Amino acid sequence: MTTTLQEYRANARQCLSWAESAREPENRDAFFALAATWEGVATWVERLTAAPEIGAIHEPSPRRAAAG
Repeated sequence: MTTTLQEYRANARQCLSWAESAREPENRDAFFALAATWEGVATWVERLTAAPEIGAIHEPSPRRAAAG
């Protein structure tokens, strides 16, 4: 199954929605971090598509993407 950029960004929006409705601060923070990760991957894929040589050098790290 291939995930599209639109799906990555839809996942990010869903995480933001969950963050906004979360009652516990730690849950809110986790959803915001997950949204940032989805958006970071979407951005990385866009860059990779524009310049394929980047992917060989700068693969995203989930921790790095979550950190923003």
